Amino acid sequence: MPSPAEVLGRLARFVGDLLGSSSLRFEIGPTLVVLGVLLVLLQLVARPISRWVTSDAAGLAGVGRAMALAAESGTDAVVSLGGAGVTRATDAHGRLQTLAALPLLGHVARAAARSGVPLRVLTNDPIAAVMAAATVDAAHASTDTPERQGRSRIVMVGEGRSTIAALAMTARARPAAAFAVGSMREEALLHLDWLRGGAQSMAAASAEAAQAPSLLLSGGGVLIGPEPFQAIADLRTDVEERTMVMAANRLIGLAAALIVVGSILALTGVLDLAGFLAGTGRG
Repeated sequence: MPSPAEVLGRLARFVGDLLGSSSLRFEIGPTLVVLGVLLVLLQLVARPISRWVTSDAAGLAGVGRAMALAAESGTDAVVSLGGAGVTRATDAHGRLQTLAALPLLGHVARAAARSGVPLRVLTNDPIAAVMAAATVDAAHASTDTPERQGRSRIVMVGEGRSTIAALAMTARARPAAAFAVGSMREEALLHLDWLRGGAQSMAAASAEAAQAPSLLLSGGGVLIGPEPFQAIADLRTDVEERTMVMAANRLIGLAAALIVVGSILALTGVLDLAGFLAGTGRG
């Protein structure tokens, strides 16, 4: 299998031979434009995951709209890190889910910081609380909103999974936007039902297969199984980048359609597309 350098060398030689045999003599400007288009197509093909995938994981790509609604209502947004934590008493599966929730927390925290919405992070583990505080601080630093940092807070509800369920039965404050990401087991139904009450936007994510019905019944965006671990790779930092990805996908589709149509025309003898473009044949 040839290396990327060999493929690039062969492509450069092919383009050079094509331009050399063509009766159309391009100047330096058009030639550079043609080579630039080819290099852009190579970049799009070389990074298929980050360039081609535009899935909206649990509606998290549109979290900016949820924060705008929260800002209009004058309430806060809540992010729950589940009931596992990262302490030694936590099993490896639950600990991994808590760690996977931190990048998603950062994504929500950046949107909240831009919209001026206070963020309330719920956790039942002191180490996870410290990590969540660092994530929120980094979000305010990246958005240049240090003056809003003091409005967000990390709530340590107490150790154990039952404390999350107890909070659901006793708390009165209802958030405008709610996100539950992490390990949720027997407390899932109560916890999600409390978050859903009054929330205009909600998303839940957990890799606990036994709690999939609870997540589905909660409504809103849902990530189940391996999806919470994959979601952060599909999130886009801003709308412009997502628009560029979608535009690139359409350009690739258009190029593929032209190749198919040209092949059909060449096979039927209607048009020698390669010769027409190179200027060596008849159209």
